[in-house]
Amino acid sequence: MRKLVMMCVMALLVAAVAPAYAEYPEKAVQVVVPWKPGGGSDISARIITDQMKDLLPEPLIVSNIDGAAGLNGAMQVSKARPDGYTVLWEHPGNLTVAPMVTKAKFRWTDFEPVGVAAKGSTALIVRGDSPFKTAQEAIDAIKANPGKYRWALALNAVSHFTFLNISHATGGLKAMFIPANGDKGRIVSLLGNNSDITTVGFASVQPYLKSGDLRVLAMVNTERSPFAPEIPTLKEVGINASYDFLYSIFAPKGTPQENIQILSDAFKKALEKPATIAALKEQCLVPFFRTPEETRALWQGESDLYTDLAKENGLIK
Repeated sequence: MRKLVMMCVMALLVAAVAPAYAEYPEKAVQVVVPWKPGGGSDISARIITDQMKDLLPEPLIVSNIDGAAGLNGAMQVSKARPDGYTVLWEHPGNLTVAPMVTKAKFRWTDFEPVGVAAKGSTALIVRGDSPFKTAQEAIDAIKANPGKYRWALALNAVSHFTFLNISHATGGLKAMFIPANGDKGRIVSLLGNNSDITTVGFASVQPYLKSGDLRVLAMVNTERSPFAPEIPTLKEVGINASYDFLYSIFAPKGTPQENIQILSDAFKKALEKPATIAALKEQCLVPFFRTPEETRALWQGESDLYTDLAKENGLIK
């Protein structure tokens, strides 16, 4: 009898000291994409979370909460209970830029990094009938004719800061800004002859390359895209500017590190699946797993760059 009692006591003690996160997640985890369905953020989130169904006891459910240049969704996550059941899916060009150039009361550092999951490609493009055949030709023409050429971009968003980065790297560019939100908006602007040059996600421009309606002058990524290995990067042609869409996951500040690690490990395993790799490839995305620590370092570098550009151009509120 004494032995049985001792065994029961020991079992209770083990249960009492067992880590609370052992059963995490005990319910579905909400993955907030702060954009409308159909874009790169939404597609990448849905592909990868779908491949995690067999890796965690509960599913990850994608929710689209758009508005205010991505700030509505980010704000909701920042205010969520820090328990690992609400996370944000975002890329550095937005979460580091938008709060900085608005009156948002939070910054990307007010979140806990879970990891980077995938990387997208960005292209510098013109119409198919454009006289520009290379990025350097376009830059030279813009510099020689201040204010003549029209650059489509979304003000205070990624495409705007990509322009500012290119401008800084080339000693200053004076182009006419044509407001155009999203890849679709900028492509329509080009095709309608309302602008002369812009940057978009490579996946969005592919159909128009086959038809000859648009042309890629260079890739804006840090290295050549596996989906267009024949196209040089800006850096390769002497323009020291780049941007990678690093689709990343963040949790509210104060989320238990144990829960963050469980999520991070699950993302890593999902990104190693052939089915994940194939599905991402169809969208011109590649798996790009990074740990929470590596994610913080990558984002800090991006944040430093955008802060400098914002200060240089008087954009900080």
